[in-house]
Amino acid sequence: MIHSIVWMIWLLVVMVFILSTRNPIYLGLILVGLLFLGHRLAREKKIKNWVLANLRFLLTMILLSTLINGFFSHVGQTILFTIPQKWPLIGGNFTLESLVYGVINGLVIGALYILFNIINLALSIKQLTRMIPRAFHPITMMVTISLTFFPSIQKRAREIKEAQMIRGNPMKKIVDWLPILIPLLVTSLENAFLLAESMTTRGFHQPIDLRAPGNLISLILGTFFVFSGWMMHLFNYPRYLSAPLFVIGFGLILLTLMAVGKHSKITRYHHEEWKPMDIMITIIIALYLVIFIYLRWADGLPSLNYSPYPYLSMPALQTIGLLFCILPFVPMIIKRHD
Repeated sequence: MIHSIVWMIWLLVVMVFILSTRNPIYLGLILVGLLFLGHRLAREKKIKNWVLANLRFLLTMILLSTLINGFFSHVGQTILFTIPQKWPLIGGNFTLESLVYGVINGLVIGALYILFNIINLALSIKQLTRMIPRAFHPITMMVTISLTFFPSIQKRAREIKEAQMIRGNPMKKIVDWLPILIPLLVTSLENAFLLAESMTTRGFHQPIDLRAPGNLISLILGTFFVFSGWMMHLFNYPRYLSAPLFVIGFGLILLTLMAVGKHSKITRYHHEEWKPMDIMITIIIALYLVIFIYLRWADGLPSLNYSPYPYLSMPALQTIGLLFCILPFVPMIIKRHD
């Protein structure tokens, strides 16, 4: 089993690559890899028709994005037909280039959806909530309780319904469902009081103050540096000026959250262990990320930037770009040949 932190690093790198390109060939190869990986994880968890369900969503997104972009964007030289100009919003030329651009946007949306769907297969709710910084552990606890609220309510309602049917209640009319409400309300309140007492016993009531003067100043400075770097990037200032501001800003925010999180005492009964497979995947993904950042900085991957406007052309390909499309296969290959 791959470590949860490794999965999140993999998610970050693949997401950065998907959002950085509009080349349909690269996006198609990434989608193929994601579908293969998702199929394998779904098969391990005995989930049927996972690929079919995701392909259905992908095709729906491509169709919707294509139609929306085709009707509302009238740029391009290959005119398929013309909508009367008096029609509001959609009046104008319906071009082939706008359809292709809509397809590309649909591929991006579908790839991101499948990517996060794979993370849901690979990691449990417990693993996901553990990765939230300890400074936000009250929010983490509330999110976990919220995620389990509706399933527990449904389970109790089903149990009460079965008990009522055993007692002769046919449960066919609205009036027949009224005896469910009071037992459901009472059991929910009892469980809420029990949960509150358990959390108080375990010290959950101890406050963690992010609004302390030092923490607040550090968070404000970090946000200011990030915002300043973003503004300099928007106005095309040199990268050697904006990049350090991003690093300093995010570093300040991260260090503040880590310092506040040390005051939060959390007991974990099961710790994930780093295995040689996890270290190997992390090293490979880190190399991918470093090479990608360097190439983007030095404009060494022009094939990522594809646009069908003003007229259609064949997307350019680079060997290094095709190597980045292997990213979805990395966890699968190393896990198989560990």
